[in-house]
Amino acid sequence: MDLLEVFKDSEDVLEFPAGSVIATEGEEGGHMYVLMKGEVTIAVKNRVLATALPGEILGEMALINSNIRSATITAITDCRLALIDQASFNSLLRYVPEFSVYVMKVLADRLQLAYEAIGD
Repeated sequence: MDLLEVFKDSEDVLEFPAGSVIATEGEEGGHMYVLMKGEVTIAVKNRVLATALPGEILGEMALINSNIRSATITAITDCRLALIDQASFNSLLRYVPEFSVYVMKVLADRLQLAYEAIGD
C-alpha cells in the first residue's frame, strides 16, 4: 500500500526538525502519523528498535490499544508527517481492507523487533 500516494494531498501535516521528539512513550496519543518525508527512530525504554522511512506509519498503537504511546519517536532528519486521527483511522480500517492488513503487518513486525530486543 502506497501511503505516500494516499496522503500526498493531506491538509493535516506537521513538520519536525531533526532531533525533535515526535511522541513520547507513556504519554497519551489520540492520533497516528504517516511519515511523508525524513527518517525517525522508534525506541522503547530508551532502546532503539527500528528506523522508519517515508511511507511508514507511526504511533498506531495508541489508536488501537489504550491511547497511551508504546514507544518514543524521534526525528533523525527534518520530517514531515501526515496526521491521522481516530475517526480517520477507523474509516480506513473499515473501508480500505489493504490498510487493515498493512497495519497488522506493521504491528507484527514491530512486536517481533521488541521481542528480539528483550532477548539481547
